[in-house]
Amino acid sequence: MGTIGSWIIFLTLLVGSVSQIANENKIGRVCTTWGHYQWKTFDGDFFQLASNCNHVLVFECNNSYKELNLQMRRTVIDDIPTISTIIMTLEGSVVELAKSSVIVDGKTVSLPHVTFGVSVMRTDFDIIVEAKQGITVTWNLDDSLDIEIDEKYQNKICGLCGNFDGVPNDLMINGAQLSVSDFADTYKVDGPTERCEEPATTTVQSCDDKQLCDQIFSSSPFRRCKDLLDMDSFNTICRNDMCNSKEPTTLCKTISEYSRQCVHAGGTTEQWRNAAFCPKTCPNNMEFTEYSSPCVDSCSTPQASQTCNRDYRGGCACPNGTVFDDISKTGCIAQDQCPCLHKNKLYESGESYSDNCRSCVCESGQWSCTEENCPGTCSLEGGAHINTFDGKAYTFHGDCSYVLAKQSNGYSFAVLVDLAKCGMADSQTCLRAVTVSLDSSSVVIKVTSSGQVYVNQIASMLPLFTPMLSAFSPSSFFIFLDIKVGIQVVVQLSPVMQVFIFADSSLKGTTSGLCGNFNNIMSDDFKVISGLVEATSPAFGNSWKTRAKCPDIVAGFGHPCRQSINKESYAKYWCSKLDDPQGLFASCHSLISPSIYKDNCIYDSCNCENSEESMCAAVSTYVYACAAAGIHFRGWRNTICGKFSEWCPGTTVYDYNMTSCQRTCRSLSQTDYSCQSSFTNVDGCGCVEGTYMTEESQCVSRELCPCYDKDTIIPAGQTVNKDGNTCVCRQGALSCSGGTQLPSSPSCVSPMAYFDCSTVQPGVPGTECQKSCSTLDMGCISSGCTSGCMCPAGLVSDGQGGCVTESSCPCLHNGQTYQPGQTLTVDCNTCSCSGRKFTCTTNLCDAVCGIYGDGHFVTFDDKRFDFNGECEYTLLQDYCGGGQSNGSFRIISENVPCGSTGTTCSKAIKIYMGDSEFQLKDEKFSVVKGSVGKDGKGRLQKMGIYLVVNIKPGLVIVWDQKTSLFIKLNPQLQGQVCGLCGNYDGNSRNDFTKRSQEKVADVLEFANSWKVSSDCPNAKLVTDPCASNRYRAAWSQKQCSIIISVTFQSCHSKVDPGPYFDSCVRDSCACDSGGDCECLCTAVAAYAKACNEAGACVKWRTPKLCPVFCDYYNSPGECEWHYKPCGADCMKTCRNPSGNCSTLITALEGCYPQCPPAQPYFDEDTMKCVTWRQCGCYDDKGTHYSIGDKVPSTNCYTCSCTFSGIRCSYNVNSCTCLIYGKTYEYGTTIYNTTDGIGNCITAECGANGTITRRTYPCITTTTPSPQTTSFAFSTVGETTLVAATTLQANVTLGTTSAEVSTSQATTLETDTSRDQHCLHYWITRNHSFSCHNFDHSCCSTYDVRC
Repeated sequence: MGTIGSWIIFLTLLVGSVSQIANENKIGRVCTTWGHYQWKTFDGDFFQLASNCNHVLVFECNNSYKELNLQMRRTVIDDIPTISTIIMTLEGSVVELAKSSVIVDGKTVSLPHVTFGVSVMRTDFDIIVEAKQGITVTWNLDDSLDIEIDEKYQNKICGLCGNFDGVPNDLMINGAQLSVSDFADTYKVDGPTERCEEPATTTVQSCDDKQLCDQIFSSSPFRRCKDLLDMDSFNTICRNDMCNSKEPTTLCKTISEYSRQCVHAGGTTEQWRNAAFCPKTCPNNMEFTEYSSPCVDSCSTPQASQTCNRDYRGGCACPNGTVFDDISKTGCIAQDQCPCLHKNKLYESGESYSDNCRSCVCESGQWSCTEENCPGTCSLEGGAHINTFDGKAYTFHGDCSYVLAKQSNGYSFAVLVDLAKCGMADSQTCLRAVTVSLDSSSVVIKVTSSGQVYVNQIASMLPLFTPMLSAFSPSSFFIFLDIKVGIQVVVQLSPVMQVFIFADSSLKGTTSGLCGNFNNIMSDDFKVISGLVEATSPAFGNSWKTRAKCPDIVAGFGHPCRQSINKESYAKYWCSKLDDPQGLFASCHSLISPSIYKDNCIYDSCNCENSEESMCAAVSTYVYACAAAGIHFRGWRNTICGKFSEWCPGTTVYDYNMTSCQRTCRSLSQTDYSCQSSFTNVDGCGCVEGTYMTEESQCVSRELCPCYDKDTIIPAGQTVNKDGNTCVCRQGALSCSGGTQLPSSPSCVSPMAYFDCSTVQPGVPGTECQKSCSTLDMGCISSGCTSGCMCPAGLVSDGQGGCVTESSCPCLHNGQTYQPGQTLTVDCNTCSCSGRKFTCTTNLCDAVCGIYGDGHFVTFDDKRFDFNGECEYTLLQDYCGGGQSNGSFRIISENVPCGSTGTTCSKAIKIYMGDSEFQLKDEKFSVVKGSVGKDGKGRLQKMGIYLVVNIKPGLVIVWDQKTSLFIKLNPQLQGQVCGLCGNYDGNSRNDFTKRSQEKVADVLEFANSWKVSSDCPNAKLVTDPCASNRYRAAWSQKQCSIIISVTFQSCHSKVDPGPYFDSCVRDSCACDSGGDCECLCTAVAAYAKACNEAGACVKWRTPKLCPVFCDYYNSPGECEWHYKPCGADCMKTCRNPSGNCSTLITALEGCYPQCPPAQPYFDEDTMKCVTWRQCGCYDDKGTHYSIGDKVPSTNCYTCSCTFSGIRCSYNVNSCTCLIYGKTYEYGTTIYNTTDGIGNCITAECGANGTITRRTYPCITTTTPSPQTTSFAFSTVGETTLVAATTLQANVTLGTTSAEVSTSQATTLETDTSRDQHCLHYWITRNHSFSCHNFDHSCCSTYDVRC
């Protein structure tokens, strides 16, 4: 009793208390076992089972499919019972817990571990297993096991935890009471060779320490618990523990369980442990607190506790004002001392790093970054793949000459590319030439795919240095053009021709062409001369062709790998080396994401006739991009694409860092201007250091080099006279003392005439400068005269083979023609055609972030990415910037699996708005905390197949009740948000900004930073689900082909179907454990929704493909409900009687009723058209009640739904009193007892939840001993005690001391020594009182009379 003796206990005056509890009462959904074989079922039955057999605690007894089974076994170590093994079957996964290991599906795992909707996590004292199916298991690695279960299992389970029917009769069968042994034997599960016997039920001895147990559970740290729990049962267990257990800490275990169950019941506890009584120690400088959030605020997730949905419980926590340093693992520190992490290197607060044009400083765990003079990069790779200056990637299979980049308002520079078909398929296109025009075409440089260079149509040799440019070849693979206006053009020649353009930051916002406008806004990169943004790459690419005679490119669909299995296997094998996390290029992944390069590599390898050349070109493109970012690879060709380094022409050699600087014979005689140009290192063939390149492309020693005197070449050893001096060429420096047959002219359609270049003077342009309606604003850049049909002077080509006047040219948008005066709607603006250009209104339009299917994201700034994770992630919040402490909302996504391939789908959404919490889960909207605001906050609307929730003004969520979620924002919130949906600042290049404010390239690094809890493991790269199952891949491609079929033909020019088709195929492959059609239909519906919003309504559903059965809602013989593919106007509903919807809500497909005038309101809860009087009522949670339904109310009030709303009336018979976890109805006797001096005391539940106590002379002289409760004696008469009044003891437990108070606020002045002596005479429940040995000197203090 030494431990117990450490308590300083004073007399407790108790009646009961009802406190304002902020936590949800879950006690009826929690089953626990702890301590000395103690148990509490879900329904509140307490029993003791001293058994070490294996038992089933919970299993589904009414379902043929057993998705839930939990078993447990105890063992005895040093005469102390402890839980040894726990085995769980959770929706297909088997989890085995032991003290030394955790095994999932037969494999030992390290923690934390997440798989298929089951997470296993470790805290300082517990292992927590959470299953998305609705069960949480918490084991303290010793004696205690908590099982919390979802309400959906009510009346569906069996086991030692009871039947979960809400009635405490778990040990009864057919009205007969079972012994604990018989009950346990029902759920015993022996091993194959085991025969475990249940122990016989024995009577447990109870000691007479009831007063101590009463005082423990009624003391100040538990003052909010007394009326929430079954005090009688805990008192009994407490007394048994002190009598029958040989373990000194058994009492601590029961008190711990009492504390845990108090929290389960919705209460809060305070610190009751101290260094001498039930102590707990924590690592580092953390402190043990009895009531703390299991979601620890850390440097990585400083607000984790604010969105924590787990029950508070005892555990280690950081002192107030500090967070846990999960980055450097140094314990608890002030948040402003948090370090930062960059490339796995630690930076203390105040330290910085610089990377290219970006500088970042660590400030309180957050990066503060600035970017200065960052150049733009545009590339054309593989003959079709274009990456704009602002980061937009697209594929365009052109067959003409196109403007890649040019000055928007001027002619200082222009870069043209010649694309041409190089195979039988339309998708097989190659880059044939790159032309650079400078100063209004005064200088035109053309580089062909063979490496030939022409300057103003004259074949030239490199290097070439002029005041306007420098042109040279650092290796046989590359040609560099350094142009003084601020651009660098890098032409790659081997393995295939590709081009890269680097633009100085001074050119931002001044460029146009296929490379975009370089304004940091990716979403407007497809803006054309007409002023509108095209929807597809063919429409955009066609607008930049420079030759009127070239036909427009039509969009083609389908991946080239589907035409050849061998090429696909080859492509995936070699191209996968780009994103191998352990491979050659892994060190560059954090700077340059390999995903787009891998995709292009696979595409080109399958598309082109020479797969190896195309594959190696794509790989070399990634190597070049990494080199530009400062990561250089050597030796990579030893593993892949080695043949291009094994053969070099003539006397040249291969090197990974080849240069021409000071390695030409000309550089020995003249200044080598190539050394003054700053370019990224490249590989290729060239002269080894110490040798020099001649005009014949041979590497020779210095002695064999000729000499150069301006444009004169002097062979080695030859003597010349220069300026009267005799000079000899030695070691590359002068040492001086003192026809084809022309085709016949083709016929041209009038008024066109044939133009024959052979009949004109050199320099006269031909059809390459023919103007058309689409090229009127482009200056002509002629690299040579081209013969062909031309319109006569004064007319321009209409692009369809005819000639028209310039004023007759129409406007073009998305492949459609608009005549002058015609209008169209683009987003929220109206545009009118005039003078070949559109004039539009300037309304700021809403932005949308879309998440659909298997983790497909489209940010507000139109950045697309795929991410699969099994944790909770922040989709969107306005807690952004330094500290992330000020904001108003958070939207969190919880992912659950949708296949066996590791893929996940977003199916549960949590919304936090101030003190309110809403949830979208299980196809319904629910208010977890707070209320639906009158200002529309949390207002729900059913629109077709979607639920629409107005979160706040300017923020709306559209949910298809499955896996698709669309978040719509008003422009007023631009730049104020962050999360997986990006920052909505118009610049998609910074959408991958981590929680720490650092911009990264890797999608996993970005997305993992937005985990809600740092305890959850990081997501890893998920393999392509189609790669492992070709049958499913073929099925998926066939089903998803509807997206690229004629069904959606009207939409193809408005919304690019490519990304949606790819997502559909991937999702349909991934959903291999059921829900195949659901994944398919969700993917197609996402494209249909995008089409609808773009103005192309498509009726795509059929009775066989993704049908929607609207007739289900029709009554027999009625035809009120119909499917509407394009949605309907905002309806008058019972929740929205005005029929006014947010402007953020667009038309949504689904079932809609045509309500008759007599019943104009749509009841979204009953799915019927009704009159206003039939609408029913809604409480502040948004819960619907029909007329006449009872509505939950406060004590003593009866509320119901009436025609005029919810009406409540006072009814004294409805009053109840809550005392010690038990509810008493009005007029019920709570206890009868005596004061020991002839007076009887009766307490009853009175009006308003008060306790009325009457004291009167007893009729008999025998002192009865009925069931009693703790109370305070007073004089004879009637006293009313309010149950909601807290009557606390002056008890010191741990570090907490509370003052004594009564309902009359009487201050009791006591003497400590007398109080301790009076402990022996304390009036407690279940004890009558005798005064023959009572110390009147001390007890008079407590108004007790003997």
